[in-house]
Amino acid sequence: MKIRKTMLAAFTFCAVLAPLYLLSGASIQAGSDKPYVEKGHKLFKQYCASCHGLDAKGGGAVAASLKATPADLTMIQKKGEKFPINQVLVAIDGEKTARAIEAHGDSQMPVWGTVFRRTGGLQKDNYVYALAKYIESIQAAGK
Repeated sequence: MKIRKTMLAAFTFCAVLAPLYLLSGASIQAGSDKPYVEKGHKLFKQYCASCHGLDAKGGGAVAASLKATPADLTMIQKKGEKFPINQVLVAIDGEKTARAIEAHGDSQMPVWGTVFRRTGGLQKDNYVYALAKYIESIQAAGK
């Protein structure tokens, strides 16, 4: 019984701290981003493409009906600069900003952190991170 409690505590510890570690901006070894990029691409098609378009340039199917044009997500990284992963994580999550916590808050973009927490539970931070890694992978400045 004691071993089971210890294992449960260790699992809970890892399940809570692993996403926090990823969101902290800690470096990840080269080559380990591929699964996140692939997962992020799937999530992007499911949650983001309707506004940002499949090419992530802002021309999705519903873009014309929005008050503000969706951002071109391929142009976030400026030439010669590092990709601002922490800013992108915060923007996607939406729960850690001062904007309204409504589905379409002040910035027009849904608060995906809330959506992912409801649908993915403990996977919320991994979903946000995967989306950020996918967006990083499609930057025009990096090509």
